[in-house]
Amino acid sequence: MSARWPHWCAPLAALLAQGCLSASIAPDELPADPIAFSYRTPEEARRRAEVWQDQLEDQVQQRRGRAASEDQPVQSGEIFARADQVRDFFARVIGVADDPDESHPGRLALLDPRTREVTLVEAARRGSIPLEWSSDRTRLLFAQPGDRDFQLYEYERELRTVRPLTHGPVSYTQGCHTGGGRLVVAAVDTRSEPPRSRIEVSRAGGRGPFTPLSEWGVEHSPTCAPDGSAVVWVREVARGRSELRIRAPIESGETRMLAPGRQPRYTPDGAWIVFSAPVQREWRIFRVRPDGTGRSPIGNGQRSEARPAVSPDGRYVAYVAAEQPPRRNLYLRRIDGSGDRILFADGDGEHPVW
Repeated sequence: MSARWPHWCAPLAALLAQGCLSASIAPDELPADPIAFSYRTPEEARRRAEVWQDQLEDQVQQRRGRAASEDQPVQSGEIFARADQVRDFFARVIGVADDPDESHPGRLALLDPRTREVTLVEAARRGSIPLEWSSDRTRLLFAQPGDRDFQLYEYERELRTVRPLTHGPVSYTQGCHTGGGRLVVAAVDTRSEPPRSRIEVSRAGGRGPFTPLSEWGVEHSPTCAPDGSAVVWVREVARGRSELRIRAPIESGETRMLAPGRQPRYTPDGAWIVFSAPVQREWRIFRVRPDGTGRSPIGNGQRSEARPAVSPDGRYVAYVAAEQPPRRNLYLRRIDGSGDRILFADGDGEHPVW
């Protein structure tokens, strides 16, 4: 099954008009390698937006009631789970339980960045989330929901088949490949109350038992250095804040804080970590060197930006943003911050992996 955006800049009011005027990145400039992402059709995106709006209105009313009784101001804008709602956080960010905000989960799909043609990965279950391509772009690591949890699978692009890489009793929701055929994973213990997670590494060939790299807490989103020298992940800290942690070398190295932010990705050459960082009430795409130097924004965003994915040649960053939440479209800019434009808006696009 495939879908196609019928026009290079279909009219989406001022958003796409602005995108057409500033689109200095020609399609044939882009690498032909597909972008794996979570895809919702336009109809699925519309239905999900309606559910989200109803829930938002209910939450606003509840917050107004609490504010009136406590004589506190009402916060406006998009409402996220509070830091103490750990179970809701795992459902939303990691994916280990039913999330009412995700009543229309996406399908794992491949996007041609030049033509915007979408091809569904039919062998993967609905709700699967892409995580990482192999260096030759022939195999895709992804998380797939089961009856009770998430586990890691691998998609063989040429054969169009999938095979399991992990199994319970814990839920393995995210991961990346490192040296010796090992996997670094986010392991989630859903049997504890509240649920907890930590970062672990497998033995050679992805075999268990897994060795912990962090303590139990709220630790997730690992990204491995291309040369296997280090791993970066996210730790949730007090009052809804998150920070990047780096461990180098993986087995016996020191773990230290790298920068405030979330959703880290190494660039293909390993020289930078690209991530999303808080700027006032929004999120912007940043980059930082593995030693913590050179932290700087990539471009001048006009909207909240999330889940950056660097192209195989290291020249471009695809990311998720939307003019009107909860819609989620794919955008594109050069790694130097120039040429910002919309990449895909025919339905919803999330979790890009290039």
